[in-house]
Amino acid sequence: MKRTLFILLIAGSFIVQAQDSKPKTLIGNDPEDISGFGAVLFSFMPIDGSLSTLTGGGGAVLFDNTFFIGGYGLGLTGNHEFDQDGEDYTTSFGHGGFWLGYNIKPDNLLHMGVETKLGWGSITTKSLSTNEQVDSDEVFVFNPEVFGEANIAYWFKVNASIGYQKTIGVDNTFFDSTDFDGPTFGISLLFGWFN
Repeated sequence: MKRTLFILLIAGSFIVQAQDSKPKTLIGNDPEDISGFGAVLFSFMPIDGSLSTLTGGGGAVLFDNTFFIGGYGLGLTGNHEFDQDGEDYTTSFGHGGFWLGYNIKPDNLLHMGVETKLGWGSITTKSLSTNEQVDSDEVFVFNPEVFGEANIAYWFKVNASIGYQKTIGVDNTFFDSTDFDGPTFGISLLFGWFN
């Protein structure tokens, strides 16, 4: 019995040493270094000269509690209404795609980071009187941001961001790209497991 216990202890020692001698990697050495989160997203920006709100969500895989990669989707809350030549129109706008970011000193209660959203979407305009679609564009959106973040709990964070959105591919009767370009302000509620 003692001999068996001694053999088990020696074998366990070799296993622990083998685990401790794993090669170093770029994004971490332990499965615990990989986690993830889901987010509720709010974005505020001028569209066609009017302050507009986009809401949506996203999710990402978090590596070493610093770098994250995932996806997002945002859509205009309500529609943007306007009139032209005596006719009333309504426009919807939404986009989604890749969400990348980096947290700087994430263990601090308050910290900063950088992120960008790279997505595809559409701008659709309808006549309010006939409810018929009169124009539509497929667009590409690029929105780099800087954010400040607060660790509220080990499973919950809040951040506020500022950035600039560039929209490419707008070319229709009513708008051009500059109508959907401009500064952005965002608030994100992040729920997940933050190591």
